[in-house]
Amino acid sequence: MSEAPAERVLRLKRMKRLATGLLVAMVVLFVVSSLLRPTYPALGIVEAFAEAAMIGALADWFAVTALFRHPLGLPIPHTAIVPNRKNEIGRALARFIRDHFLTREAIEGRLARADLVSRIGGWLEKERNARLLSRDASVALDWLMRAVDSDDLRHAIRTGIREALEHVPVNLALATLIDVALAGNHGQRLIDQLVELGRDQLAKNKFEIRLRIRAQSPWWMPKFVDEKIYDQLVGEFERILNEVGTNPDHPARAQFNDQLHSLKSSLERDEELIRRGKTLWDDLIDHPDVQRYLGDVWTRVREYLHTSLTMPESALRLGIEREIRAIGARIAGDQAAAAQLNRRLEELLIYVIENYRDSLSAVISETIEQWDPIATSERIELHIGRDLQFIRINGTLVGGLVGVLIYLVWGAVV
Repeated sequence: MSEAPAERVLRLKRMKRLATGLLVAMVVLFVVSSLLRPTYPALGIVEAFAEAAMIGALADWFAVTALFRHPLGLPIPHTAIVPNRKNEIGRALARFIRDHFLTREAIEGRLARADLVSRIGGWLEKERNARLLSRDASVALDWLMRAVDSDDLRHAIRTGIREALEHVPVNLALATLIDVALAGNHGQRLIDQLVELGRDQLAKNKFEIRLRIRAQSPWWMPKFVDEKIYDQLVGEFERILNEVGTNPDHPARAQFNDQLHSLKSSLERDEELIRRGKTLWDDLIDHPDVQRYLGDVWTRVREYLHTSLTMPESALRLGIEREIRAIGARIAGDQAAAAQLNRRLEELLIYVIENYRDSLSAVISETIEQWDPIATSERIELHIGRDLQFIRINGTLVGGLVGVLIYLVWGAVV
C-alpha cells in the first residue's frame, strides 16, 4: 500500500532539513577551522574536508533543485527541467514504454509465466469475490438500463415485438400444439378435465335446470311430469359424463382425437382457414389492450430487473453469483480449458498490443501533456525527492573525502 501524501511530504521535509543542516554544519566547520588553523596547523585537513564538502553539497543542491525549479528563483538556463520539459519527458516515457513493454516478446514471456486464466478462475471461485463482482455487474446493468431508457427505445421495442408477432405462422403453431397434444395423450387429459367441468356445472345448475323446465312446460302440465322430465334429463347427462369419464375407450374420446387430427390437417392445408386465422391474429395484435400491453413490456421488464439487481438477496443476484463461482471453478479445475483460454487471451492481448501500441503510447504522452507543469513537478518530487536528498548528503560526504585526499596528495608533493 502506498504512503499517504501527508506522510510523504513530512518525510521529504525531514530529508531536506537533514541535507541542508549538513551543509550548514560544513560551513560552520570551515569557518571555525579557518580561523583556528594559524594556531593549530593540523586543522588544515579539517578545513580541506569542510571546504570540499561545502562545494559538493552546493553542487548537488543545485543539481537536485534544478530538476524541479529555478534555484533561488533565478531563471538560470537548463533549470526547472521537469516543469519546462514535461511534454518532452512524457513523450520520451511513452516511447520507452512502447518500445520496451508493449512488444510481442515482452507480452509473450510475461503471459507464459502468469497463467492468468487459472488465477482468474481461482479468484472468481471465492464467494467474497463472486459476490463483489455480481454486485458491480448488477450496478452496471441497472445503470445501463436507466441510461438507455427513452421514448424512442420503448417505441422500438413495441415495434419490434409487433413485427415479430406479425410473422408468427399461427396455423403452423396451432398445428404443432395439436400434434404435441396428440402425441403426449394430452387430448385425453383435456377430455377428463372437460368431463369434470361438466359434472361441476351440472351439480351447480340443477336448481336452474328445474326452474327452466317448469317455466317452459304448458300450464296444464302436472308438476310430477316436470319432475320426471328433470330427473330423466339430469340423469342422462350424468350417465353420459360418467361413461366418458370412466371409459378410456369411449367412442367420444376417439371422435375427439379424430376431430383434432382433422383440425391439424385443416390448419396445414386449408387456405381459407389459414387466412381467417391470420386475420384473427392480426386483429388480436392490433387490439388497443394488446398494443398497450406491448408498450408496457419494457417498463415491466425494467422494473423487474431494477428490483432484482438492487436487492442483494434477489434470485437474479444470487443466480449471477452462483454462475460466476461456477465459471471460476470450471476454469480453475480444467487445466486443458485453462490452457486453451490462456492461448486465446495471449492472442487477443498480442493483437491489441501490435495494432494499438502507438495509440496506447499516445494516450500516455497526451495525458502527461494535460497535467499542470508545477503540479507535475511537485508530484514527482514528492515521490523521488527523498532519495534525491541522499544525493546531497552523499555529495557532501564524498566531496569532503575528496578534499582530504587532495589535501594529503598536495601536501606530499609540495
